Amino acid sequence: AAAAAEFAVKHMGFFLVHVDDAGRHYLSGHGLDNYSLVYVPGATVGLEHLSFVVFSPADVTRAAVALEAAGVEVERIETSDWWKQGAAIRFSLPSGHRLELTTGVNVAAPMAGIVAERAAAPAPITADHAILRITDAVPDFDFITTVLGLRESARISNDEGTPILAFFRSHTLFHCFGFARSDYLGVHHLQFTMKNPLALYAAYDAMKAGGEVELLWGPLRHGAGHNMAFYFHDHDGNLIEYSAEEEIILNDEMYVPRVWSSRDTRGSDEWEGTRPPWAATTHR
Repeated sequence: AAAAAEFAVKHMGFFLVHVDDAGRHYLSGHGLDNYSLVYVPGATVGLEHLSFVVFSPADVTRAAVALEAAGVEVERIETSDWWKQGAAIRFSLPSGHRLELTTGVNVAAPMAGIVAERAAAPAPITADHAILRITDAVPDFDFITTVLGLRESARISNDEGTPILAFFRSHTLFHCFGFARSDYLGVHHLQFTMKNPLALYAAYDAMKAGGEVELLWGPLRHGAGHNMAFYFHDHDGNLIEYSAEEEIILNDEMYVPRVWSSRDTRGSDEWEGTRPPWAATTHR
């Protein structure tokens, strides 16, 4: 965890803000959150849990009641040993991935739109979405849209019509969560938002010039979500996306989720039609 945090500070633009007694290293971006990324000591590389913010402790309680009414086993955490975290609940998707709901910084608009532009590069602002690998799309898709109440923004489907990538939103930002169909469970990628395209290119140029970050794909513009992005590996090989200008959806009543074919490379790259280097393990 210490080595991963050091890499994130030196090469990814994060700040180390705390190390707790359990050895967890808390890192903040350039936004308003206390922290956006935590590296946890462990024998394996993977996701400890993925956390989402709700508005108030009362919302945490209401969510727990709703989940339990739907037959979901909920772990209620009144006093957390995680730094600067209050009451929370944790539960699992049908695939087994652990999710958490807790309180934190709430803003009226996407955070990239309300913070000042930074002179530093890279300058990630906040985590806006994560994509998890799952082996069976149907149970998690149903759970996400019915039990959690997220709305589908788009999907990329194979020739049989099965979603191999699906993107879901809570409010107006195109997606806060998604899944990628895969042969194994795990994290597909974690995303962090940049202020604007200039900040995105500055981050890419700084990483490339430094020569210590494994740059994998991009810069490009996705068709699904229309965000500009590039991808790289962190210290432990986790796939990280830095992106900007993600689509905002304001017309929920009229909006129809876009369906992309996996054969249409514009879904992944509108500009050049490139496929990601990991496509063989996702686009099937």
